[in-house]
Amino acid sequence: MATKRKTRGTSLAKGPVGLIGLVLLIYGVTALILGSHSLAQHAPSGSVSGKTWLGLEVNGWSGLLFVAAGLLLLFVSPLHWGAKGMSLIVGIVLGAAALVALAKGHGVLGIFAANGRTELVWGIAAALLIVLSLLPRVGGQTRPIDYRDARGDADAGGARRRVVREPRTVEPVAREPVGETESAREVPAREQAGTTVPVEPEAPGGRGAPPPVPPA
Repeated sequence: MATKRKTRGTSLAKGPVGLIGLVLLIYGVTALILGSHSLAQHAPSGSVSGKTWLGLEVNGWSGLLFVAAGLLLLFVSPLHWGAKGMSLIVGIVLGAAALVALAKGHGVLGIFAANGRTELVWGIAAALLIVLSLLPRVGGQTRPIDYRDARGDADAGGARRRVVREPRTVEPVAREPVGETESAREVPAREQAGTTVPVEPEAPGGRGAPPPVPPA
């Protein structure tokens, strides 16, 4: 029975998603160390400010947002569907933060500090991630597979590897009696060689008759 199987091909989303996640993670860590690490907030409608790091205004919450987005993207980037799904989620979150900061003009919900450049970076990252979430795999090919040939090859390989072991026979070893003397062993040997043993003639009158008495 022949069927067709399609190979997966190469994902266009995994590499770029991992790269964007790495950039966001590095910036968030450096912003927490060298920028502002203040966690002061005036939620939900207050204004919040921070320090400028590499042209972007950030506070502790903004740095944590960068770190969290970068970690999530890095963790799922080895998987095609994971990278696409997480890039869509993170892109929506960053896009919403950029729109809220642009509308309010003094941060996001009184928690995340942001200026115009921070809003621009969030918006660009959101647009890239949403586009990456739509990218498919490329280079997939359809190959026919005959399961009968594959099964026959497997059976032939198993037959070649099968080893038949012959049964081992052990011949019994004859042992001599413990009390056998050397004379008892020599008699069968002489009989096999064809030799005869001379026998002394018996005296007249039988073995038990007395010897004859000479005449006077």
